[in-house]
Parts: sequence; C-alpha cells; structure tokens
Amino acid sequence: MDFVSNSSSTSFVYIARDMLSRDDFLTAAGVDPNSPVAPLFESMFAELKTQIDRGTVLTRVEELDTLENRQQYTPEVLDRMKQGIADGETVTVGHFSSENNLAEMTLCTEIFEIKSEGFFINAYDNYW
Repeated sequence: MDFVSNSSSTSFVYIARDMLSRDDFLTAAGVDPNSPVAPLFESMFAELKTQIDRGTVLTRVEELDTLENRQQYTPEVLDRMKQGIADGETVTVGHFSSENNLAEMTLCTEIFEIKSEGFFINAYDNYW
C-alpha cells in the first residue's frame, strides 16, 4: 500500500512603504477586531508577517527577470512590482505552504489580493 499526499504552495508579493500592522491588515480584510473570526485573521496576520520577514526583498527592476517563478505573476502584478521598486517601496516575494498551521494553510489555499492605501498583497500563484 502507498499513500498520496496533497499539499499546496502559494507565492505572494507584498508591496508597501512600511511593515504590515495588525490593525491595517484587519481593516483591509474587513474584519472587526471584536468579530468571532478575528482570532483566525489575527493568526493569518502573524503568519503573513512571518513570511514577509522570511521573504526575498527586490530592490532593482532587473531582479524581476531572475525570479524563479516569474511567469506565474500576471503582467499587472509585475507592473505593480516595477512601480513599487521605482517609488522606493519595499517589494517582497514569499510563499505559504499548506503543510503548516491553520492560518498559513488558509492563506495558502485561497487566491487573494488586498489593496489598501498602505499596502498591496497579491497571492494568485496557487497550486493545490
């Protein structure tokens, strides 16, 4: 007998001038801090922040051409990354795995994009 393991990974890009804060994340996600789902979103924030900290910061547009999975980013996201670098924002690429905790698994198995005045997150590169 043998077994099959389904696992997933999702690449993401985070673009901002400042590091993501819990309150900014909850606001952008539309989650009230007193909501019954707030603990899950707070855990997702913590996992996202951890993966941003572990991610690769791109400082030059030329680095986009050397990204391992460059073809998996949409032209719009690549343009947003180029603009972020040109504007002096921090452009970070990272990934989530479905093999860790519930918060990371949730971020990994959902395709999402969050745009706010303070930051941009795109996690369309999703494989299950």
